Amino acid sequence: MNPLSEFLPVMIVVPGQTFPMGTPARETSELARRYGGTRESYHEETPQHDVTLPAFAIAQTPVSATLYAFAVTAGVVPPPPIWRGPIPPPMMTDLPVTDINWHEAQAFCVWLNRQNDLAVRFIDASGQPLPSPSLQFRLPTEAEWEHAARGTDGRRFPWGDEFYPHLANTRESGRAAPNPPGAYPDGRSPYGIEDMAGNVWEWTASLDLPYPYRPDDGREDLRAPGRRILRGGCYANPQGYARCACRFRLQPTMRNQFLGMRLAMSIA
Repeated sequence: MNPLSEFLPVMIVVPGQTFPMGTPARETSELARRYGGTRESYHEETPQHDVTLPAFAIAQTPVSATLYAFAVTAGVVPPPPIWRGPIPPPMMTDLPVTDINWHEAQAFCVWLNRQNDLAVRFIDASGQPLPSPSLQFRLPTEAEWEHAARGTDGRRFPWGDEFYPHLANTRESGRAAPNPPGAYPDGRSPYGIEDMAGNVWEWTASLDLPYPYRPDDGREDLRAPGRRILRGGCYANPQGYARCACRFRLQPTMRNQFLGMRLAMSIA
């Protein structure tokens, strides 16, 4: 078995379903009152619309610095500047990798798919083991990420509609740094996925294009120029950024200590 396998995250299979993506336009004024800004600043999340996705798998936890370091050692990606050297500092090894740009996240997935004899654990939302499909890791699409975070009932946060600071690593938690896996078990999504609210922003594959979401309109073209969508908020952001429907976008060359990644794969 490849030694990388020990550091691969558990992959959770999300069933093919229809879910409400985005925010109803009627809620933008309320969001502005509660979280700041103007109602126009939330229009990028509207209209809320139904999206039907095939089944896919998504990592229960973000990519760790330890796992990413294998690709750094192989010369595939440079070490994140925050490491201040070729390997992550001891206090970062169990934390999500950060300070990576979109291109590096893509290169990491391509490299991971070239490794032999990887053993990956697949489970369903109840924790029951599932057979392993063919292994082709990638970044999640924006729609997959949101479905995995909120399920099918349109909830505002992974656990429900109300925010609770003890369920996520946002500014309100007071942690002021990324958290390791398992720090917020009660903040998991309906599918059992961790840290989809707060902790670190996560790159998705998707281009920054307006709604409604359509996977065939060019937004999932990995060769196209333009800003890419990130999801989830981070430990330095207030709770409004940790909403399941919140969209953030950056140029794919951008990096900072708040940006990380999560693995996904197609299984249908």
